[in-house]
Amino acid sequence: MVREVLVIIFLAIVISSALDRPVSFLERRKMPRILGTLLVFIVILIVLSLVLYAIIPISILELKNLLQGISKLEIPIFGSLDASDIIQKLDKVMGNLGNLIFSGGASFFNVVAAVFGNVLLIIVTFVLSFYLTLNREGVETFLRAILPITQEDYIIGIYRRSRRKLGLWLQGQILLMAIVGALVSLGLWILGVDYALILGLLAGLLEIVPLAGPIFAGVAAFLAAISESWTLGLYTILLFVVIQQIENHLLLPLVMRKTIGISPVIVVISILAGSYLAGFVGIILAVPTAVVFQEILKDWEERKLKIKGGRIIE
Repeated sequence: MVREVLVIIFLAIVISSALDRPVSFLERRKMPRILGTLLVFIVILIVLSLVLYAIIPISILELKNLLQGISKLEIPIFGSLDASDIIQKLDKVMGNLGNLIFSGGASFFNVVAAVFGNVLLIIVTFVLSFYLTLNREGVETFLRAILPITQEDYIIGIYRRSRRKLGLWLQGQILLMAIVGALVSLGLWILGVDYALILGLLAGLLEIVPLAGPIFAGVAAFLAAISESWTLGLYTILLFVVIQQIENHLLLPLVMRKTIGISPVIVVISILAGSYLAGFVGIILAVPTAVVFQEILKDWEERKLKIKGGRIIE
């Protein structure tokens, strides 16, 4: 009965934990924490607004044209590709979202609700995140208020380790997604491939799925390119191979060097499970949940080793 409330609370804790580092950085630079929190949230809202109003309308048009182009594509080996079912399902959603954006009368939260769902959930999550971030130890204070005294130190210790690991992973992942998305869009635009923006966005978003994500993005770009010519399709494959090499040998060591302990297999499994259990919100909460469980299992394993070690000494 309270599942949605628990999801909101957990989502607010994740957002607050991720934003604690930039807010604390501003606080160390002598900016009052309340002003630093306001500044960070305002910047996030401005960035989201620009993305929703500047990029999404173009992406909607490109995505519809891309799907229609792929549906008419014929490959000698596989024959014609039928994407009519996907187009039919997306047409209604994208049509409503397009009308909402292009009408000019939609508020920021209307557009966000059209993209992500329940507007009340979004507003309450932002408000809770703000208040939890406002206090230097807001999340820990909240946990102490609801936890039994005997479990406080143990669970807060798990939270602190999870927060650090999740914060580093999230920062590195967002930067990696932005860089790869920009490289793909720029490369496809230089090659003259249609739908470069939506394909770049797709490549950036799929970076969250290790190993498999870049392959799916490359296949989508290849299908878009060969609708014009097979030569362009081969150049597109070469582009993705080059970007993949840059990512593996340059970006990953630089961007993700501090991110340790989160296995790509765990990320993939958690995203699949999260999408099955709770849809889009489940995808967002998948990795944080996996990180927490990983820390619990690690702590449990360490306790067992200590117990075994104590028995051996005796």
